[in-house]
Amino acid sequence: MAIDTQEINNLLSDPANVSLPIKIGAVVIVFSLALFIGYKLVIVDQLATLKTVQSQEQDKRKVYEKKQARANQLPAYKAQLEEMQISFGALKDQLPSDTEIPGLILDISEKGLSNGLEIELFKPEDEIHKEFFAEKPIKIEAKGTYAELAGFVSDLSALPRIVTINNIQLQQAEEKKEKDAAKKNKNKPTISRLSLKATIKTYRYLSEEEVEGTEG
Repeated sequence: MAIDTQEINNLLSDPANVSLPIKIGAVVIVFSLALFIGYKLVIVDQLATLKTVQSQEQDKRKVYEKKQARANQLPAYKAQLEEMQISFGALKDQLPSDTEIPGLILDISEKGLSNGLEIELFKPEDEIHKEFFAEKPIKIEAKGTYAELAGFVSDLSALPRIVTINNIQLQQAEEKKEKDAAKKNKNKPTISRLSLKATIKTYRYLSEEEVEGTEG
């Protein structure tokens, strides 16, 4: 069907005299144009906003899931914290106070003598302050049989307070008295003795004032 260009020209000036097909075509064109403009100006912008919101929703969902997982683990964390506090308290109880240190040093010395050691050096040194405790080194040099030294170390480990023995040096003891005794009693077997050099360390818990002074 041929399109009458005159009717198209009269569409704006005299739409009443335009044929129905031209009117319908004009309405379709205007409606399509309105849809296109609305899509470009409104729907496209809304789609972009929707994508942004969906992305934010995913991020928030992940954050929520992480927090939910942490919340579910909170009872276990609390139980672990209580266990750590109990363990820390038990260790703290094994650290002597300042007033107990002299008695503990005396106990260590007596353990050596009671095991038959010949103590040549027993020298407490200055304290070394750590983060929340003080370390008290004691230099010791002693002589004794293997059994006597083993008994001494065993008694140290059995003390109710934390005591460690470090930098152990063991060697055969050379003693003039034993050589002379061996010459006089050739038929009597001599007991081999060892020479021990070590650093014994004991510890004490620092007070809050001492910890603050250490941090300062």
